[in-house]
Formats: sequence, C-alpha cells, structure tokens
Amino acid sequence: MAARRRQTLIGLVGLVMARPVLAQGRTVELIVPYPPGGGNDIGARALAPLLERELGMPVVVQNRPGAGSQIGMAQVARARPDGLTIAYGLWPQATTLYLDPARQPGFTRGSFTPLALHVTDPGAIVVRVDSPLRSLADLVAAAKARPDDFRMSDNGLLGHEHLASVRLQRLAGVTFNQVHFNGAGPALTALLGGQTEAAIFAVGTASAQMRQGATRALAVLAPQESPFLPGVPTARAQGYDIVAGSTRAFVAPAGLPPEVKDRLATALERAILSPEHAEKMRQLNIPITFQGPNGFAAYWEEEERTLRPLIEELAREGRTP
Repeated sequence: MAARRRQTLIGLVGLVMARPVLAQGRTVELIVPYPPGGGNDIGARALAPLLERELGMPVVVQNRPGAGSQIGMAQVARARPDGLTIAYGLWPQATTLYLDPARQPGFTRGSFTPLALHVTDPGAIVVRVDSPLRSLADLVAAAKARPDDFRMSDNGLLGHEHLASVRLQRLAGVTFNQVHFNGAGPALTALLGGQTEAAIFAVGTASAQMRQGATRALAVLAPQESPFLPGVPTARAQGYDIVAGSTRAFVAPAGLPPEVKDRLATALERAILSPEHAEKMRQLNIPITFQGPNGFAAYWEEEERTLRPLIEELAREGRTP
C-alpha cells in the first residue's frame, strides 16, 4: 500500500513539474535543420503561428543547417526533454544519417520522441526552363553521352533525392556526377545558376519554381501524377519504376514527460488539421498526410527496416562519406 502511495506521489510530482514547462510564457524553439527557402523551412514557418496559437506561447523557427540535417537534429537530440525544443525534420534523411556506418551523428531513432507526421511530398526530377531536356529519355541519353560528367544535384547525401538518383542510375545504366547540397535552397540556386543540369526536389518545391517560370519538371516520382504538377508524367510511366519523396515530421528529445508529449502532439494535430493550415498548404502545393505519434513511430520503424540493407550496400560501394 505504501509503495502504491509512493508511486502515485511520484506521478503527481511529475505532472506538476511537467505542466509549468509549457505554461509559463516560455518560448518553444522549432529547429529546422536546413537553410531557409527549402520545403522544410517553408512548412515550418507556415505552421508555426498556428502552433503558437494552440500552445498559447511563442514558437520561434531557428534554421540550423549543415551536414545533411545532422547538426540540427543532433542539437535537438541533446536538448533537455522539457518540450521547449522540437525539430521539424526530414525523412528518410534523419534515418539514413544514423544508418550510414561512415557517420557518427550522435543520435538514433531512440534519441527522439515522435510527435507528428506532417506531410509526405513526392519527388520530381527538374531542369531549368531553358534546358533542352524534355523527358527522362532525354536526360538518360545526355548522361550516356557524357559518362560521369552529367551533373545531378540533390538536397543532401542519402536523402530521398540522392537515393532516387541512385535508383535511376542503376535502372538506366548511367553514372551521374552527383552534387550534394545542404538543403533545397542551395540546390535550387545551383540549378538556376547552371552549376548543375538537373535536380530532384519535392513537388512542393518544384511546383513553386515552375509557377515562377524558372524550372520544368520531367517526371514525378510517385505512383500517380501529381495534381500540383498537371501533365507531368510519372517516372514509372516513362519506364523507370522509382517512387520516392520527403516526409516532414516533428520530433522532440527522448525522455519527454508524457503530459508534455500529449500537449505538444495535440497542439500539432489541431494546427496541422486546421482549415487555415489546409488552405495554406494547398497554396504551397504540399499535401497534408498527418499521422499522430503512434502512426509516425510505426512509419519510422518500417522505413529504418527497409533502408538498412540499401545503406549498407552503398557503404560497401564507397558511396557514403
């Protein structure tokens, strides 16, 4: 009986300690582990005001780019589990960082508390609007004509864009000069500046640039054509069975008190599923594919299971750092 009372007292103390953390006018730091201008930055800044409203406290977006999101994600993994530091990360990038045996990122899946899956945005293969390439067949022909010289950019080593490029090279029997950047912003700058000849972006990023008349998409890396890129055929329809995309989601450090986790997860769900956010994401051409903590955790576990053998194979080939 005494032990039961002691456990109850410990639980009440935990609740009392947890509750003030998100109720004393403190600020939630939302870490975006990529530079400004990319899909993660855009998605985080679109949601931050609504999350602030739901929590009743300031939410400040901080860009912490570098090493393919490793710097920002490691910062969150090391943070105090008090609910005041969360990350808006990118998958599979967050998973491939710790699966790569050549890296020591300072975290694994167990270093984080899953909070909410926000969007899964399919990839698209993109060229500059004045490029002579009009299809994947044109791209493959150009790469075959210049082995190891055709420059394809991605948003980061072992991200979905890089892995999709590896898949295309294997299926087409070509080798690109693969150029890795720390985020979509720098990769887009390189494409528009002519430093690279093609790139893979998420549809949300690709469609925004297409609307501005700067780029043209050759293929969508999804099972069906995207409503946000009308008329752009899938890679599968052009003979290359490639399905890839970026999943953006929210995590906190491991060890988050249950009440704090529940409050953050509930606030994120309400913000993500609000009519205002749905309209904003529609304008950005980014599809909402919300999942709560349990669904996101299951997604992450399955992704890790399927990616592990591929990353090990690439490491054996010397195609990781």
